Amino acid sequence: MKIFFAIAISIYLLFNSYVFVRIWQVIPAGFSYKLIYTILYILISLSFIVAMAGRNTLPLGFLKIIYAIGTIWLAYMMYFFLFFLITDVINLFNHWIHFLPENIATHFRQIQVYGSAVIITVMLIAGYYKFTHPLVNTYDIKIDKKAGERKELRIVGLSDIHLGLLVDKNRFSKYVDKVNALQPDIILIAGDVIDNSTRLLNAEHLEDEINRLQAPLGIYMCLGNHEYISGINNSLDFLKKTKINLLIDSVAQVDSAFWVIGRNDRFAGKNRRPLSGLVAEINPSEPIFLLDHQPFHLAEAENVGVDFQFSGHTHNGQLWPGNLIANRIYEVSHGYKQKNNLHVYVSSGLALWGPPFRIGTESEIAVFNIKFDIQ
Repeated sequence: MKIFFAIAISIYLLFNSYVFVRIWQVIPAGFSYKLIYTILYILISLSFIVAMAGRNTLPLGFLKIIYAIGTIWLAYMMYFFLFFLITDVINLFNHWIHFLPENIATHFRQIQVYGSAVIITVMLIAGYYKFTHPLVNTYDIKIDKKAGERKELRIVGLSDIHLGLLVDKNRFSKYVDKVNALQPDIILIAGDVIDNSTRLLNAEHLEDEINRLQAPLGIYMCLGNHEYISGINNSLDFLKKTKINLLIDSVAQVDSAFWVIGRNDRFAGKNRRPLSGLVAEINPSEPIFLLDHQPFHLAEAENVGVDFQFSGHTHNGQLWPGNLIANRIYEVSHGYKQKNNLHVYVSSGLALWGPPFRIGTESEIAVFNIKFDIQ
């Protein structure tokens, strides 16, 4: 894990160096302008690293500010890098072919920097709106099993809530109201309730907001990788204060009608039990719902007789072109798929990690109207 973070920080600093040089080229001449730019750039570009490193120690008020600056800059930096790279390639070809008008070629760097800044700002404003206005996506699904006397079930599926500096008590309270208005029978959460630390959750008593969620059959959750990143013991201590039924490689029978399995996250490594062992503990003639944060190896769930799998983790790439990359990694990076008798849904997540923007993706609450075979 330390190697991963070292590589990630190195790439981040490399990208920032490239962006720094390109913007430097249009800063007005003069020592004071260059100096102010350099100081501001260093402070802004390092704010994300400082916020992550100090998430458990820095004062919460200061931490919120530098985290917001750092995550917003992370998105700007990524898109500056892409725009500069593409336009640099265009400029390179222009040196050979001379296809750009002379006035554009003469002022290329100014157009490159100022033009990209305007385009990126408009994109991110739209992306922030998409993040803060989650869609409610509804699906009708039929499961060919009896569920006791129950004919149907209304599920609200949540994933990747990422409670913390980005989704604080005020923002989450609005999400709770939205979920309760959907009148679910049961709420299923596919991990990553917590973002990077439980400090703000405890300080703002976010357990009170979680406990406002209303579902007569209860709330069931599996762990995500961010529960481990936040410190698994701290995460478990916080979740114990809520009415969430946390399933860690365990099963629960609900309403004497169906089963919910919650898998430990892949982050747990060898401590994760095989799915076949969990299914062996239940009655396979009754509907089986599986919560597994990361949607890998869907064939495993299909082969052991799971009827419905709900996952998250991918954020559907969050920021374009991340969705294109996610599509290459996962069999289902977002949305619904049926594999014989297995129904799979991978949520793009209610919230996000890092930059508070959705570009080419959406924040969502998933609703599943399940009908059972009652013959």
